[in-house]
Amino acid sequence: MLWQLPRHVSSAGPRGALFRGPAPLHHTLLAGRTRTGVTLQTLDLKDFDHGVILQQTPSPGFEIPNPESCTVPELLNLVAPKGAEILVDGIRKGLFVPPVHDAGWRSPEEHESLIHAAKIKPEDRHIDWANWTWLDISRRIRVLGPLWSKALVINDATANPSSFQYRRVIFTEMEEVEPMKGSEAYAVVPGLPFVDGAHPIESRQGKGVYVFTQDGKLLRINQMKVEGEQNADALRAALKARMVGGRTFSSNGSDYTPFYNPLQ
Repeated sequence: MLWQLPRHVSSAGPRGALFRGPAPLHHTLLAGRTRTGVTLQTLDLKDFDHGVILQQTPSPGFEIPNPESCTVPELLNLVAPKGAEILVDGIRKGLFVPPVHDAGWRSPEEHESLIHAAKIKPEDRHIDWANWTWLDISRRIRVLGPLWSKALVINDATANPSSFQYRRVIFTEMEEVEPMKGSEAYAVVPGLPFVDGAHPIESRQGKGVYVFTQDGKLLRINQMKVEGEQNADALRAALKARMVGGRTFSSNGSDYTPFYNPLQ
């Protein structure tokens, strides 16, 4: 985290140390870092986050408590007081008074290789089912909040020929569960949701919506919000939106009914 100090004005704002850009806290946690630090720098007149380093946490930084469960607000609560301390100390020492001296412990070559902590955008919450592991997904949920995908839905089940469209789905609650008997057949297509039961499916049957990740972890989707609808039980929402296909497949003695297509 960087605290930027203009060369001639005593104001400051949070930025990133190992990460250069507008969202260092998010990217620190997304990268699974276990340590972080704060830096006081001047404002560069041309480039963002390219000022002269006046003072910074010595290498290798300080530990992030419980890095695998830490959230952005918790990390902010950790670094903000340290950033305030380094800012006050820098002002007292007059580190911003010209000529300023670079106090960074990284070499110029290392500065060029700093990771860009880009602004968080909606696409950062878009699940890449073909490549993301459960660790990737769960970490993004913790850092960014609920994630989303697009599901193929049938417009009118009675129409001939059938027409389809994609609708955005936000997964508001999902968890890793133990694979069910025969469900491993769906692990070969990460991102293809299925229901543990035979067609026709009814929401009151106590069935669930499941999907495998790229690394073969089975997730149960408990709650989700379909575009234009309220957050609801995942199976009820999927049936209402006509996402569940009409064909049932048996695997190792168990019946499963998949969605029309893998999530996009």
